[in-house]
Amino acid sequence: MKLQRVSLEHIAKLAGVHKATVSRALRNHPTIPKTTRDRIQDIARKEGYRPNPLVAMYQAQARSNRPTAMQSALGWLNDYPGAASWNEFPWLRGYLAGARQRCADMGYRLEEIHLSVAEGQSPEKEVKRVDGILRHHGIYGILLPLMLNYQYLLADWKNCVVSLIGNGHLRPPTGIDGFQAQFYPQRFPIADRDLYFNTRLAFQNLLLLGYQRIGLVYSHYIDAEANGLARAGFLIEQGLQPKSDQIPILFLERFKEGRPKPFDQWLEKHRPDAILCINPVIRDWVGELGLGVPEDIGLANLNLVADVSDWSGVDEKHEEIGAFAVDTLIGALSRNELGLPPQPRKVLVPGEWVAGSTLRAPESRQAPAAEIRR
Repeated sequence: MKLQRVSLEHIAKLAGVHKATVSRALRNHPTIPKTTRDRIQDIARKEGYRPNPLVAMYQAQARSNRPTAMQSALGWLNDYPGAASWNEFPWLRGYLAGARQRCADMGYRLEEIHLSVAEGQSPEKEVKRVDGILRHHGIYGILLPLMLNYQYLLADWKNCVVSLIGNGHLRPPTGIDGFQAQFYPQRFPIADRDLYFNTRLAFQNLLLLGYQRIGLVYSHYIDAEANGLARAGFLIEQGLQPKSDQIPILFLERFKEGRPKPFDQWLEKHRPDAILCINPVIRDWVGELGLGVPEDIGLANLNLVADVSDWSGVDEKHEEIGAFAVDTLIGALSRNELGLPPQPRKVLVPGEWVAGSTLRAPESRQAPAAEIRR
């Protein structure tokens, strides 16, 4: 292993050419004959040469017609079918806003790049295509935020420094029924919400307000993509309560098709006095059953965003997570750590409890839960 960074001068001496020729040859500049380019690139590869991405970004900036003040670019890769998804959905918007603000604070700009998700599209082919675009624009640092296609998370991205937001989304291989998560190893640094901590935080706050029979309405799909962390946090807290107050988790997959019968059956059988959930439609469902919130039943959301801003629950700190991912990326760029890191790290950002209107006030903690009315 060569501990000393290989310079362009060193390669130029071995190749018997000027340093500028080496620079152009490594960029596949057409003014350099192909035979010369191949020979120089072969020497560079054997010597273990790795370009400094910060220098490469500056050179790309200098070669463009933009103002001379350096503002390196980082790439935000989006494989959602709609390119504007990150600005449309409240549970996604914060990640992008936090990353963009941190880039601005650090003198970078953030460029959104939309990945093709055409049916039958080869991920390897798409990665190669995007890799060429990134290099052409002098972008050597990329963020992979909550990708729909896990194949992009497993790609090598050899010419880039990579940072992930979240573990990514996994598609069910055989539909919802019998869903099994596909576990894959961590390959790049990750900034993510601390779902295990957040769920325990919410449970503890419900206990402080006097709630005893606490239920969780969740999704197998979301649980799988989060590696079971919310479920684990809930079960740990529930296991510390009397068995008579322990309620099984209700897993539902479809929340937009009307109130499902299993929800009614679960509510009537187990009589929770508070429910932890992530979908705001739960409030509509309990209202349809004649229950008032928070008078008859309390609700707490594990992911407080714009459409549930009046709820009690957990602020997952999406903007801070986006900013942490950028910090990780810039640090790796400064160390010239292209490709797969030898030891990827994971930063978990704990959420913050927010008191809202969907739980009773502390002074009314002894109020009994009402019977379910139909």
